[in-house]
Amino acid sequence: MFSHESIPLIIFFIILLLGALAAALHPLHALISWLRRRSERANASHARKVDSR
Repeated sequence: MFSHESIPLIIFFIILLLGALAAALHPLHALISWLRRRSERANASHARKVDSR
């Protein structure tokens, strides 16, 4: 009956899913990159301590 409304609803749903995916993945990516940077800094500072001896 209202088949002409299905295309905008599908597009809206896809945009909503992309937004939800971005909202879920962004904090996870930020946490992983923060942990990676933290471990790289720890390794670099440990290497400086070893070199200074």
